[in-house]
Parts: sequence; structure tokens; C-alpha cells
Amino acid sequence: MGKKLRLFLGEYITAMVAYWICTGFIIAKLTDYFQLPLGLSNILTSLSSMFLVLQPLGGIFYSKIQRKRGYLLSMNLIWRICLCFVFFSVFLAPSIGTLVFCVCLPSMQFFQQIISPAYEDWHVQAAEAAHYSKFYSVREVVFMILYTVMAAVVQIAISISEKQGQLRNGFITAGVLETLLLVISVVLIMKLSAPISCAQTSGSLRVFAQVLRNRVHTGIIIANASWGIANVFIGGLFGIYAVRILKIDFIQLMIWGMAGNLLRTLFGPVFAKIAARIGWKKCVSNIFILYALLAVLLYFTTPENAFWTAPIYLSFSTLPVSGLNIGILKMRISSSTEDLRSVYFSLFSLFSGGASMLGTFFCSFLISLIEAGFVPLSLHSLFLLGLVLLVIPFTLFRMLPIDIAEDAN
Repeated sequence: MGKKLRLFLGEYITAMVAYWICTGFIIAKLTDYFQLPLGLSNILTSLSSMFLVLQPLGGIFYSKIQRKRGYLLSMNLIWRICLCFVFFSVFLAPSIGTLVFCVCLPSMQFFQQIISPAYEDWHVQAAEAAHYSKFYSVREVVFMILYTVMAAVVQIAISISEKQGQLRNGFITAGVLETLLLVISVVLIMKLSAPISCAQTSGSLRVFAQVLRNRVHTGIIIANASWGIANVFIGGLFGIYAVRILKIDFIQLMIWGMAGNLLRTLFGPVFAKIAARIGWKKCVSNIFILYALLAVLLYFTTPENAFWTAPIYLSFSTLPVSGLNIGILKMRISSSTEDLRSVYFSLFSLFSGGASMLGTFFCSFLISLIEAGFVPLSLHSLFLLGLVLLVIPFTLFRMLPIDIAEDAN
């Protein structure tokens, strides 16, 4: 890997580590700190997937703007600043802090998703220009190492501060660490070479229709969207369930989350080797069998047995993620064309975000009904709905018309 590609790698890792720390359990804990309703909390913790629907708008902007590097730099700077204020909102009085949190978190997600198609295309260009086929696997492994370390530090800080009755200090510490990561990422992004300007047109319905006529890529879009809906009732729901219902200590989340991240890091190359034998579509499809087992486990997880069931879920829930991320990305790239790649990425995100938004609002509606006592069910019964929904992505990925195999070399 050359120096140029290492700069792209370093910038991506520092920025994305900071971004993904500001999701999931941490956001669920912030909603608990600000005493937000469960339904609203579920929506806020799902913004990273719901706001994928905004990416086509980013693709349109990117195709129209002449100074692409300036656009990439400015938009990336905005979402990183908003992210810092998500944590530093705890400095303010509760009423004002709640408002700032509820504004800055969606703003951060909004600008991050708007720039995402162009940002991902920028990195794909760099990888393709360097002819380094293992870039995505290396990026996944290195990302998980740094993410595991930083997430552990943040979770320990929050847990210790909560036990001392000073939960706010934990969020302040998290904000400082996030700011440090983002400052490094900003320094690195300034050193990246400008994106290659291709003749791209992403601002018309005609082009969207042209892309959707690609049967293979559209099949991937639909299969992934069905997974997005199912995941709302498994991984998405578990964040709120673990923090607000099970009351799992952040030290426990940290320890078993680290174990899960380690497995995810180790299994990235394993999934690549499996895909070299059976192809990515079968590999990705089989991964949903693992998620089905995890959904069953979550259904039987209650506050009484969470001490031993939650660690099992936390240890194994991230294991399949590396296979899904790499496999779906490789299938998307192989079934798209370079001149319209930002359009392909945008439409993929549009359907993914739309599916996640649909699933999240429906899930939040059911949560509100359960919380109010209008539905005679417990919250964990929603995991069974996720189990049933997993049948759809399993089948759709299996039925894709063509496949790609991982390079075994």
C-alpha cells in the first residue's frame, strides 16, 4: 500500500471511528441522560440508518458542483463540528442541552449522509487507482482495532463517572476524545489528493431509471433494504433494550463489545476466504442464519438472565458485520459503472434509508403502544418479528442472478 492510499486509510479510520462511537449505546445513554421517551430514543439511535435516504440529494449536489474537493472538505468539516456538540451539549442546562442534543445529532447525521456518496466514491477512486484489491479488507481490520480501543475508553469513562454520580463528566470525556480523533481526521483530509472529475449526471429521473434497470444492482438494493428493516427489530432495538430496559452496565458493554469487535476483526479475512470458495452472495446469505440465532437469543433475554445472555449477544453480534460490509460493498462496486457510481451509491442508500426509516417508525410506534400498555406484549417480543423478517434478505441474496468471488491471492 502506497503513501497516498495510507493517507486515505488514516483519514477514513479516524473519522469513521469518531462517527460510529456517536451511535448505538452511547446515544441511547444520552437519551437516558436527557430523559427522552423510549419511542423518540429509538428514532434518535436509528438516525445513522434512517438518514441514508438523504444520500441521493448528496449525489445530485456532487454532480453539479465544479469544485469537488472544496465541497468534500467543507461538508466533512460541518458534520464533524456538529458531532462534537452532541457530547458538549451536557455542559448546558437540561432544557437547553436537550434541545442542542436533539438538533446537533440529526444535523450531524444529515451532513454526514449528504456527503457520504461523494466521500465513498473518493476513496473507491483512490483504491482503484492504486490497484490494491485488499484495501477494503485492510480498512475493515484496522478500523475495528482503533474503534475497539476508543469505544472501550469512552464506555469505561461513562461507566466510572456514572458510578460516581457524575455521568456528565463521562460524556465530556467522550467529547474530548471524539474531538481529538476528528482534529486528526481533518488534518489528514487536507492532505488527500483531489477526486478525479468524471462525467457524472445524477440529477435526473432518467438517470435514476437507467441505474435501476441494472437488474443485478437493483437486486442487491432490494435485498439489502429488506435486511435494513429486519435489523431494526434486532440490532437497532437492542441498543435501547440494553440501556433502558436491561440496565446493562457500560463496563459490561465495553468488555463484551471488545470481544465482539475482536471476533469481527479476525473474521473479516475468514469471510473473504469463504467467499473465495462459494462466492459473496452465498456467503452474505448464510450470514443471516447467524442473525436468526441471535434474534432467538434476544427473545429469551430478560433483566433476570441478561448477565449471561447479553454477553453472548454482544460477543457474536458484530462477528457477521465484517462479512456483510465487505461482501455487499464488493457486489455493489462490481455491478456498477465508474461514470455513474455516485448515482448507484445514492440509490442504494435511498432504498436502505427508506427501508430503515419505515422499519424504525413502525418499531417506535409499537414500542410506544407497549410502553403505554395498549398492546399486551413485552418489548423483547419484537425480536421475534425481526427473526421472521430475516427470511426475506436470506432468500433475496440467494436469488441474485450473478455472483462475484473474492480474489484468493
